[in-house]
Amino acid sequence: MPRSCRFTQSLAWVLLGTAAGAAPEGLEAALQSIATKESAKYNCAVSIAYRDAKGRAASAAGTVDGKSLAAGVHDGYAFGSVTKVLTGASIMRLVSEGHLKLHSKVAPLVDPLLAAMAKRDSEQGFTSLADLWGADNITGLTIQALLSMQSGVPDFDTATPCFPGQGSCVPADALRQDLYTNPSQGISPTRLLDVAWVKNRWRGPCKPYMPGMSGFCYSSTNFMLLGMVLLAHQGTDKSFKDLDQAVYLPTYVKESLKFAMAGPPSKYTPVHGFDRTSYNVPKGQHNDHDNWNVSGVFSGWTASDIVAPASGITDLIWEVYGPPSSIAPKEFIDKMLPSESAIYGLATFNLDRNTGQKGKYGKAYGHLGATYGYQSVTAYFPGLEMAITVATNIERDYQEQPADALCFAYNAAASLLLNRKITCTYSSEGYFSGGCKCDPIEVDETILVV
Repeated sequence: MPRSCRFTQSLAWVLLGTAAGAAPEGLEAALQSIATKESAKYNCAVSIAYRDAKGRAASAAGTVDGKSLAAGVHDGYAFGSVTKVLTGASIMRLVSEGHLKLHSKVAPLVDPLLAAMAKRDSEQGFTSLADLWGADNITGLTIQALLSMQSGVPDFDTATPCFPGQGSCVPADALRQDLYTNPSQGISPTRLLDVAWVKNRWRGPCKPYMPGMSGFCYSSTNFMLLGMVLLAHQGTDKSFKDLDQAVYLPTYVKESLKFAMAGPPSKYTPVHGFDRTSYNVPKGQHNDHDNWNVSGVFSGWTASDIVAPASGITDLIWEVYGPPSSIAPKEFIDKMLPSESAIYGLATFNLDRNTGQKGKYGKAYGHLGATYGYQSVTAYFPGLEMAITVATNIERDYQEQPADALCFAYNAAASLLLNRKITCTYSSEGYFSGGCKCDPIEVDETILVV
């Protein structure tokens, strides 16, 4: 009489003890090969860093000045919105200590700070959030709404990209044009709040990015306001430069990060950043703008001001999401994680689509990093307890080069850890790319026994 036996087989059985935490032999060479190929493919500098509980690996390729200065693993890159992870984790630290609640109203926390700043700056055209967006709009504005990109706070970033199917659309970015026209001009957080496209421009209810998802209004202004919450915790007599963004970081991570409060990238790093987007140029053309001496690259403060080597960001992500949970307790970091169907949690992107995998090994979260001339991605992979960061010194319309390198770097590490050959391909599928396709790690097999 025939019998059938159905079972699910996970390749995790090949791991020995806690070997999943080790940086495997051969990984550094694999990452170097990936960096070299990606650098040639996109004609840019590429830096990749890996971290787990037992080891690190890093690689770099290309030139950081677009000419002859070879990239190294210790070079610093402008990481743009990756800064949001640190800002969000710092807020969760205050929540864990009872200084804030996720449902705390924002206006009472920052209005005294804004009023004090206005007294010191006669050109500041507001003294409260209500002056900016009206009392009716900001009365219910909470910490959680800012962290989750679900507030109506307008974005100071004016980049308006074009997506497939938009026909005659031409990408435009008024702020970018102004920053390039006035490269020595930095813009303070209060000046950004006072510009015409932010002040009195409340966005209203957020719309879902896709059907079935919750509302999503990406706005870097949210994270400047969260920076003000952090600053106000120190006292209303403070200025922006007084905020210690590294206050909750372990010493070894602090030593690898710089916070670009003023000045261009050339003040902080030898790595030039090249704008190759199609913003503000005729349809079918692309920029070729070196932003190394553009001070506005760091506009956004606690939304986008970190400069660091890829390894420094990998250490940061490890300390936030990994076993140390040193920035805030794990139970509060867990609140930051996006659900499976959400694009964004609290200061955290869902990066599952960047893994090329499903199930346990297809989970990833972290943040995209894009600013003028630089693009990056950093991710934590809980299935294998590893963190990986990719930094590049170019900016493209759809940020595909960091996602491309991450796809291959993650699966190269997984291949070595799991003793399994994993083949991947990558093709850009849009802004939140899902173009990473790989041999599956977890396999469901049905075996019929007769």
